Amino acid sequence: MIIDLHCHSIYSDDSLLTIENIAKLSKNKGIDGICITDHESFVDQHLLDEIVLISQKINIKIFIGAEINTDIGHIITFGINEYKFGMHRIEFLYDEVNKNKGALIWAHPYRRVINENEKMTKEEFQNRLELISKSKVLEYIDAIEVNNGRGTDFQNHFSKKLAEKTKSTMVGSSDCHLTKDVGTWATEFGSDDIKDTTDLIYQIKFGKYNPVSLL
Repeated sequence: MIIDLHCHSIYSDDSLLTIENIAKLSKNKGIDGICITDHESFVDQHLLDEIVLISQKINIKIFIGAEINTDIGHIITFGINEYKFGMHRIEFLYDEVNKNKGALIWAHPYRRVINENEKMTKEEFQNRLELISKSKVLEYIDAIEVNNGRGTDFQNHFSKKLAEKTKSTMVGSSDCHLTKDVGTWATEFGSDDIKDTTDLIYQIKFGKYNPVSLL
């Protein structure tokens, strides 16, 4: 299955996409499933009912997660259903996700490290890679997002080198906020039977998968 693990809808204040928009556009790109991971936003029963109808109408799997802003980076989470004060600390966030048998992915780890149009020497690149590879966030995550649809090739290259250096598993995702973002990168899982978020969590933690470009 090909799944986009990182999508933002109008329930994030910086996205213009409805969930149905994301579902339709992703389906047209050959994506089997999408994850709605809005910023510190969680799905209530009314919205969940709407998502079920959209999923059935478009024939695409829709999984629910959230992107949490911590003091050392943005983390895509699966398994929690409410925001609690303290989740800005990675240790607290991990404990909450772990209690709920969830999963965590480090989103766009190049953020705060490499600017969009920045140039640098190989030595400076290696210095920054060495520094970020010692981040404590690596103690708590299940995978690193090495291909982000809104990142530059250079930024994504940095993320991939970080994953290689730290022997972390790799995912790709669109991080879509606009129509043009949808279906850029996703993750191809070895399993074709990921029915719900519980199945997805299991695959993130124990399955085989790799980033896939849909450009």
